[in-house]
Amino acid sequence: MDIIFLNSKTGEQLTMPVTPSEFRVEIGRAVTQLDMAQTGQVNLPGLEALFNEQQTFLLPSSARNYTSAGYGGDPYGIVDTLTRWSQSGDVLRMIVTDTPVNLPVLLAPVRYGEQDGTGDVYVTLTMRQYRELAAETTEQAATGNAGRAQPQETKTVAAYTVVRGDTMWGIARRYYGDGTLAWKLASYNGIPNANLIYPGQKVTIPDRSLL
Repeated sequence: MDIIFLNSKTGEQLTMPVTPSEFRVEIGRAVTQLDMAQTGQVNLPGLEALFNEQQTFLLPSSARNYTSAGYGGDPYGIVDTLTRWSQSGDVLRMIVTDTPVNLPVLLAPVRYGEQDGTGDVYVTLTMRQYRELAAETTEQAATGNAGRAQPQETKTVAAYTVVRGDTMWGIARRYYGDGTLAWKLASYNGIPNANLIYPGQKVTIPDRSLL
């Protein structure tokens, strides 16, 4: 299992070198509690809640047997990338491979530092789920004017470059948590045979709803 951040604007991808021992995701609808004068307390469904979590990652000063494949031991390079994304306000996809987790998030200010004299860096990320604002519709009956149409929800599209050893099944599992979407992903990209991809090939990774 890996935790990957994919920049929806630039297509940059960052795999965290060490997967934390645990992660949490909270998805659902808030519950509003009301005090009724005659009947007492009642619970009613509230607004949809947004994912809002904080996670600390270890960024080792060198590649080790427990770091992700391809990690070159540059913790401050990762810090610079995360800080740049936070400052620019880019929407990221937080992907946890081998799970259904694939959420659009924004990074709050990045907190990092060293603590044990080894050169290892610990970075704490606050990830807040992103939701695009929709324009409020004006009531025609109240104003005499037609309401403005709400903008269509933006569907995230990113790009991935195939490397040696990749399979379409593995790519689908990495980004969507479901390898069986390999054939739909191949069809979306105009690839006639999902079993035939080659290093250097560009694969567009759309929002799952577009497959």
